[in-house]
Amino acid sequence: MKDSATTTASTAYHYLWHLAALGVLDQAPDGSVTSTLWDEIAARGDSRPATVVMIDVGCSFDHPNLATRVDRDASIDFTAGPQGQRMGSKKDGIPACAFDGLDTSDLRLDGLSAKDQSLFDEVVQHLMTTRTGYRTTGNVEAMFASHGTAVAGLVVGGPEVQPDGSEPTQGILPYFGVDPMSRLVSVRTGFEDDPLQFIAALLYAKAQSPDVIVIPRGLPDPQAGTLAPKDDFQAELEQWQSSEAADLLHRIETLRKKAGGARPYAPQRSLTATRLWHLVAALLKAISNHVPVVCAAGNEGESQLLYPASLATRENGIIAVGAVSSAGLRSGYGNYGEGLTLVAPSDDMEVFNRHQMRLPPDDAAAHAARRLASAQIVPLSSRSLLTTDVPGNFGYTEAPQPDAPGGYYAPFGGTSGAAALVAGVIALVRRAERAADPQAAVRDGRDIRALLTRTARHDIPDGAEPVALRGDTMNAASEDAEALSVFFGAGLVDAAAAVHEVMTDK
Repeated sequence: MKDSATTTASTAYHYLWHLAALGVLDQAPDGSVTSTLWDEIAARGDSRPATVVMIDVGCSFDHPNLATRVDRDASIDFTAGPQGQRMGSKKDGIPACAFDGLDTSDLRLDGLSAKDQSLFDEVVQHLMTTRTGYRTTGNVEAMFASHGTAVAGLVVGGPEVQPDGSEPTQGILPYFGVDPMSRLVSVRTGFEDDPLQFIAALLYAKAQSPDVIVIPRGLPDPQAGTLAPKDDFQAELEQWQSSEAADLLHRIETLRKKAGGARPYAPQRSLTATRLWHLVAALLKAISNHVPVVCAAGNEGESQLLYPASLATRENGIIAVGAVSSAGLRSGYGNYGEGLTLVAPSDDMEVFNRHQMRLPPDDAAAHAARRLASAQIVPLSSRSLLTTDVPGNFGYTEAPQPDAPGGYYAPFGGTSGAAALVAGVIALVRRAERAADPQAAVRDGRDIRALLTRTARHDIPDGAEPVALRGDTMNAASEDAEALSVFFGAGLVDAAAAVHEVMTDK
């Protein structure tokens, strides 16, 4: 990236530690950037920007580090209905249907009954014949899209691009995401139990011919989206549920008698809604066979994954991403366990439970905890991911920070941040493929998943010496004796190794 990274090599970028950990760039001890994968790809040959589709709560189109990297025209909002709404007004004319020319012939939705397949066909036909509108609520991303703005910055954020003669925006850093050469399409969705909006979002995402789709959040499927209690708590929960159920039946019978014998009726969940959520899962897996779908593993600290990351298997292209701290441990909040594909750098969280104590070294409670033989003591990492933010009261950071002036930046983390980094790495890999051989066959979602797991590493660069990844106890005794794959999947994603492999293959 000779126009930005090389010319600023004398500037210290300590806040880009996660890019160094991924191998996207090399840093000198003073934090200055000495070399980047961006320059390596550019030296190999020209390649068009990768397209990243983000299915989240929207993102700020006007943020100075994102304005030239988020495709405003292609971005869409499905929170008001599956037909979608675009930015604009009636004076711009009638917007084209978002699903005009939609082709689903290459999608194989496995596991569907004939009735469900028919329902899917009806939904597709409905979407193709509905009219997309303009959003009348204004630029809601300026208020409610802090999460998506943070994710977008980690994927494609880059230095502000100024029109000729204009002054730079005050308080703007020469910020870099994993691949500032690529472009992002924002697909805005909500948190309502509305499977149609997610079917529409997924179909729209595929129609953009993306290089990668990132879903840095959970989906509100009432059944698949609920984490079941683990064995530690199952017996106690069953006892409580039995008592609660008996008490509930008693109260219902009392109410029935008072009502003169009338029987109360509870609202029932729609069978159609259940079938539509089934279509969402089938569609996710079908699309991932063509395009990698990166999903956040979740931040509940559970030994099971958030939905839809829980759909990830070796047979599809869904990539379930966990979080690892700079100390080489699973982040304190990070979900782990079966199905986890790999991890990426993120922040950490204090933990104080019967199995583990993860507290600052100078915390009085930490010293007291050392007397508890049953609790494992592990280090807490103080590092987080710095990324783009919505300035003002609706952002993560209301007041300017020393390393994030103007409120345009905020510390961020979670498995959302880790998933964003992996999506950025895939964008780099896609550009490297095209730079090495523009005519080469495109790797599908399963191939990209296999590439990232094959090139993953079992340590995390942190200064002069890498820190080995190691397991720890969270929800059950002796979990630290489990295989590393339980906590880290295949390991830490290695952008340098993946990019070098695809360029060497050509």
